[in-house]
Amino acid sequence: MARRRVFKTRAECPGITTDLEPTSRREQMIGRHVTLEKAPDSQVNIILDGAIVGQLDSAVGNQVALALDRGQLFAAVIINAYPIYNDKFKQTSAHIDIKVEYLLEKNQPAIEAPTSWRAIPAESSRAANSFFTKIAGVSYEGRQQIIARCSVGESLVLVRDPRNEFDAGAIKVLRPNGEQLGFIPSHVSRAGDPSGLAYCMDHGSRYECKIKDKTGGGEKWLGLNIEITETTKKESYEELVQRRLRELNAEDHQSEVTSGKSSNLAWLIAVVLALLLVAFIIWRNG
Repeated sequence: MARRRVFKTRAECPGITTDLEPTSRREQMIGRHVTLEKAPDSQVNIILDGAIVGQLDSAVGNQVALALDRGQLFAAVIINAYPIYNDKFKQTSAHIDIKVEYLLEKNQPAIEAPTSWRAIPAESSRAANSFFTKIAGVSYEGRQQIIARCSVGESLVLVRDPRNEFDAGAIKVLRPNGEQLGFIPSHVSRAGDPSGLAYCMDHGSRYECKIKDKTGGGEKWLGLNIEITETTKKESYEELVQRRLRELNAEDHQSEVTSGKSSNLAWLIAVVLALLLVAFIIWRNG
């Protein structure tokens, strides 16, 4: 009788160039199905939406190729995806984690995936919760002089600026001493978009930021490339429930305070109008 078996593996996919920054389309990649197909060179291609996007690692791919030759069927789904950047912070490809299920017939060898399938080079693992962008608005309000004093590796602070008259999704980029360097670009903050950085910050996500590179100089404006890393603590279900209860209680309290203020104001207006009416009657009778 066939037994259901599962293995997980990670593969580099140069064919995936979709923007996978944490504030963009990474979540949309998760849950998508891929097809495993043996290539002429005996490697195993990973096919997404009809296109070859990468290949399985040879340690796993050789086993899968032999199983495909035997007629084995596999069902594979993406369970995570991470962008890979070049030295200019441009995404060049992606790592995907895939879960593969299959039915193993009696006397057939199982696919042996490395127990450390999540282990990838540090440069790429950082991309799991980090992304790169540049600071916008660096040429205004004397910021060039401030940037000139900045150093590569310096930690910065991200502060939401929801009352910004130009962009409700604005996020300030500050030095620890409060000096402002500029803003996160609007295509990253994306006001009102659940995939935007502003929305994530407004809903509890926390981030660290540091200077990755300084650009420009001479006749060009100075600029800063930055790395943003999510540091949000992962909540258990119980912690999530407790946090939401606290938020709801705070909202109820705020509503009561607002309602109380409105009632007090209405009462005060009524008293003032009554006094004015009495004064008017006295004046008429006088």
